[in-house]
Amino acid sequence: MSQDFQFDLVTAFNRTSLNISAADFFGRNPNEFYLGADIAWMMVSSALVLLMVPGLGLFYSGVSEKCSALSMMWLSMMTTSVIGIQWFLWGYTITFTGSNRVWGGPDSFASHNDLSIPWGNKPGTKIPQMAYALFQGMFACFTGTIVSGAVIRKGRPLHFLVFIFIWSTFVYDPIARSTWNPLGWANYWKGETSGVFDFAGGTVVHIVSAVTAAVYSIFIKWRRQIFRLEPRLQQLDKNELNRESKPHNVISVILGTALLWIGWFGFNGGSALGANLRAVSACISTHLAACAGGVMGTLIEYVFAKGRKGDSGKFSIIGFCNGAVAGLVAITPAAGYVPYWSAPIFGITGSLCCMVIQNLSSLYFDTNDILVIHGTAGFVGMLLTAGFARADIAMLDGYSVITNHKIEQLGIQLSDVVVAVCWSGIGTLLILIFMEAIIVGFRKIRGKPEPAFQLILDADIIYHCELGDFVPVASSNASNTSQEMEDLPQLDAGTPTPREGSASNI
Repeated sequence: MSQDFQFDLVTAFNRTSLNISAADFFGRNPNEFYLGADIAWMMVSSALVLLMVPGLGLFYSGVSEKCSALSMMWLSMMTTSVIGIQWFLWGYTITFTGSNRVWGGPDSFASHNDLSIPWGNKPGTKIPQMAYALFQGMFACFTGTIVSGAVIRKGRPLHFLVFIFIWSTFVYDPIARSTWNPLGWANYWKGETSGVFDFAGGTVVHIVSAVTAAVYSIFIKWRRQIFRLEPRLQQLDKNELNRESKPHNVISVILGTALLWIGWFGFNGGSALGANLRAVSACISTHLAACAGGVMGTLIEYVFAKGRKGDSGKFSIIGFCNGAVAGLVAITPAAGYVPYWSAPIFGITGSLCCMVIQNLSSLYFDTNDILVIHGTAGFVGMLLTAGFARADIAMLDGYSVITNHKIEQLGIQLSDVVVAVCWSGIGTLLILIFMEAIIVGFRKIRGKPEPAFQLILDADIIYHCELGDFVPVASSNASNTSQEMEDLPQLDAGTPTPREGSASNI
């Protein structure tokens, strides 16, 4: 290895630069070249991002009906586990190794390379690649967890887990490479210092996951019609799909929002890649945006409640939580670029835009409002970043240099969003069609019919030996007890009952 590494050495009164060859680096104690505070902050930030996974699981579980609550919590953790393995095997390799602008090389397959070497080779503080790989791996897990909310009331867990494994490889990893790899094409719209401004994933995490969730929702809802599968959906099935649902546990929503809020300090603050003033500024901006978004969401729901009988003059807890999350999403691409006095503008605008169009989710069966909140707020944040990004804020880490082209920068931000939407939307659709073709072909070869419509994810969760409050119906015939256990409805709320015969097939 002939690469040379450059380290900035900061003393109390001056800054010097040390150039060291790879051979010398490996011949000495690597801890000599890193600041313990930077590594510690990256480790803490990684843990905070991981904390957002159960936070989002609790949020999804709370806003879901009781019949899908457990599966939402379990699926968020299972998605993290699946993507964690994918990231270790080849996700990091695709995203951060090699010299290609779109796809990585085989340099660190299964993390076999020595990851103690520094990440990047520009002037400034350094962190080891192993710390950076862990941090970015948590981002990949959280992005997949956002998508998992699209499965509620429309899909089976195993199908989704296979999908998300493939999706992470061919959709998320190339988009993450384009933005966060110094060689990524999104960093070279107008030269090395004039690329897209996406500090912590407004496009990479939120817009990509939101578009994926929307495409997944639409495809799963209409797959029987698209592929002319039998049995077709009955009218009662459609009524179950389209019926309005309400949160079954608001406490879980509040707790989930709190965990997301806390974790977002690592999400945005850790993206400064060190314990520096840019990280502090990003954390302050994150907090202010969440505060402003929560207040705005509450006020909007308060105004709308005046038109509903019995709700006039009352505040909405869900409105606050949605507004706070929208504010957090909106500030994500901007946290390390904008002065923190502008953060409330991001929170207010993001929350307002999300609340105004929230009812559109029912048109494409997005039960958890993923596209409305993550997609809309992420889009708003990307555009506002072009207007408020400042070079002196980026320079708070001591070495980042950016050039904001204002109107041209707005075009760069918008172009990046359009490319990400097209890539994630088309990529998701192709993966789903590919999987569906294999499933349909396999069933035809084996002579197995298409299974009947199933709405509830929790039918795939074991209850009788894992839930303490599961009480089977008493039976006078002991021999029939096990069969009755199998036939027992899993949960009462929202569970469709078996029907004999059929309504008008469509």
